[in-house]
Amino acid sequence: MISPDYLSPFAEANRAICEGADERKVLNLVTRLVTETLKIKGCFIKIKSPEGEHVERQTEALDFGRSSIRVTFSQDKKLELVSSFGLSEDFIYSELSDSPESIFSRIPEDTFVIRDIRKMEKNPDYKAMTAEGIGSVLLFPIEVYEENVSMVALFDDKIGELTRNDVKFARAITSRAVVSFIVRRSMYHLLERERQFLLSFQEISSAINSTLNIKKVMQLAVNKITSVLGARGTQIRLLDAKTQQLQLAASYGLSKEFLKIGPIKKKRGTDEKIIDKIIVIHDVKTDPRIEFRAEIIKENIHKILTIPLIVRKKIIGELTIFTGGDRSFGKEEVRFANAVAQQCAFAIENSRMYQRVKYEFQQLLVDFGYNGSSA
Repeated sequence: MISPDYLSPFAEANRAICEGADERKVLNLVTRLVTETLKIKGCFIKIKSPEGEHVERQTEALDFGRSSIRVTFSQDKKLELVSSFGLSEDFIYSELSDSPESIFSRIPEDTFVIRDIRKMEKNPDYKAMTAEGIGSVLLFPIEVYEENVSMVALFDDKIGELTRNDVKFARAITSRAVVSFIVRRSMYHLLERERQFLLSFQEISSAINSTLNIKKVMQLAVNKITSVLGARGTQIRLLDAKTQQLQLAASYGLSKEFLKIGPIKKKRGTDEKIIDKIIVIHDVKTDPRIEFRAEIIKENIHKILTIPLIVRKKIIGELTIFTGGDRSFGKEEVRFANAVAQQCAFAIENSRMYQRVKYEFQQLLVDFGYNGSSA
């Protein structure tokens, strides 16, 4: 038996990637090449959507008639179909394909082969595969950045005849295409995030330069930070010099009940080494620094990022960002929030200086007997 030509299709796909072809076109090319090279019925590739929410892995038994095997799947909010070849729309877009009951809606942890689908008659996918004329199936995950992010499915109209080399070829060529897709998508996402950071920072800076209304500036800041970072909510609290407590000055995204808590005690010391320290609380349920723990948990907050507002090495307040779920704070997000916080700090100080100078000027006029009349 003559072995398939694995090299030519791999070189064709690699050339398309290196020439900068659209990643969707590359994926479509790869599913076609796999199908034609292995002489199977069809192939599709699904990739975890960017907003996919990772849930705990689930191990389940798949019933193959007299026997069953246990397969571990990654449970994800959504798998996006990015390419398909040789399969009907009725099959790839069936209601079952998005159902949690389907093996095609989840990423297997390891390579998974069904050599004869007649042995999985009780499985929810059996009817759809039979109608499609499928005889055997091979599924395998693709890992990017140490995480299984994609699932590749190979379908044959015959009882399983794929060799180990066939599987190696399919895994190699689809992995090359999926990695390229994920890297480009990640780069686009990163650039878009940076663009949003810059636009928001410019908008806040413009507001600071055009007004001395500090309430307007602070409200714009908490609105923008919450929106750009996808946080649950953001607050700015200003330090009362007499009580050394942090009083709420601006807030966005949080419930009215949550806004009632406070004032918050100032916990930072005066040591210059810790005065400008950014505080990240990874788990509000266990961190000993948390005040009002019950109220925070009730608000469905899991993580907190607190950035001091500093002017001339003195803390005048804090900007705090709250998130829920598994949402964490990346370095770029912390830098953006810190830049906005310091802009707000200078705006607050400038506003206070203006109010102080205005008051002193008015007092000076009173001392000189000027009452504002023309008489």
